[in-house]
Amino acid sequence: MIKMKALVLTGGSGKEMLPLSKYYPKTMLTLHGKHLLEYVFRGLIQTGLEEFVVVVGYMGDKVRPILEKYRQDGIHIKIIDQKDQLGIEGAIISACDQFSEKDPFLLAYGDILAPPMFYEHLMNSYINTAADGAIAVTLVGKSSEFGITSIDERGFITEILPETPAEETTANYIFAGASILPGEFFEILREEDKLITSLARLLREQRRVCASVWQDEWIDVGYPWDMLAANQDAFINLNYSRIHKTAKISPSAHISGLALIEENVVIDHNAEIVGPCFIGKGSYIGTNSLIRDHACIESNCKIGYSVEVKNSVIQHGTKIGRLSFVGDSVVGEKVSLGSGVTTMNVLEDERSQKLVKTIKGRIYSKLGAVIGPHSVIGSNTVMLPGVIVGSDKIISPGTVINENML
Repeated sequence: MIKMKALVLTGGSGKEMLPLSKYYPKTMLTLHGKHLLEYVFRGLIQTGLEEFVVVVGYMGDKVRPILEKYRQDGIHIKIIDQKDQLGIEGAIISACDQFSEKDPFLLAYGDILAPPMFYEHLMNSYINTAADGAIAVTLVGKSSEFGITSIDERGFITEILPETPAEETTANYIFAGASILPGEFFEILREEDKLITSLARLLREQRRVCASVWQDEWIDVGYPWDMLAANQDAFINLNYSRIHKTAKISPSAHISGLALIEENVVIDHNAEIVGPCFIGKGSYIGTNSLIRDHACIESNCKIGYSVEVKNSVIQHGTKIGRLSFVGDSVVGEKVSLGSGVTTMNVLEDERSQKLVKTIKGRIYSKLGAVIGPHSVIGSNTVMLPGVIVGSDKIISPGTVINENML
């Protein structure tokens, strides 16, 4: 087994994820009962890694309880506070004292949602090519955020370009948020100051860096709408249903398709669950409600009478009043939606022609609302497609929200 530690970055401010990240780092948002950071740890642990250095920053105290849970399970974790070191480069440098120049390390971003095989594939690429480093890349879209890679016929990276507008490059590979780098990389980063130029220098100095090309589901969760794409990805490989023995399901309720129903869930009379769906611990689904098509309802939510929820991510502790419709939306924690609230989700032009919207390479033909945590939405409110409501907002009953309210 190669001697290697993992460096996991969780210190970002998450400002692009606002309003969802108002009270938690974005790595602490939940999906199917797990924090985003837990998906990263699950994949890294499956590769056999046992030692982790985790860099925390923005609201780092919210991350520490999760890390303590892994410590109790026997995983060795050292926590480093990023403090005034800025950006990804500052986060990496803040942890340099925890690593040896002689040993490689695995660098992972804490906001990447990918199956465990993503990290195994990276490790296997590194080992099988006997390379000096390995970088996970994906063919998903084009990006100016991560730099663009070119790969030769042997699978080695030949060029890493600086930030380049998508329309000005023909390369399709982008960095996928994980890499294995030589221990000397810390010193190179100190000298170069930028991650991309540091990686490029590895190539100039004749280091052999292979590309771990990942072609399955993968998403960098950086913006609120990414939660919808991440949720759909999380369902892709689901081939079973699971209903916890403590769940109370009315004999007149009906469940079809694949459903994950956690502890102490209550599903009342004539409710309809059409999978794939996830319903978290302690949640209540009211009489005649319809939960369908990639709905993800986290823990301790209350869904009232005749509510419909489809293709949406509802964070924990949220209440949705009777006769409401929530579609293609992301709702933060402890939001209260009054009765009859509607999130309009069909994108149309002025002549009622259906449109599509592309966000980070994903095409959306329907797009609902993003509602920040702790907001109260009055009864009979209507939200037009794609609007964002900030955190802690109080919306009067009967309001038509046709623009962002931040």
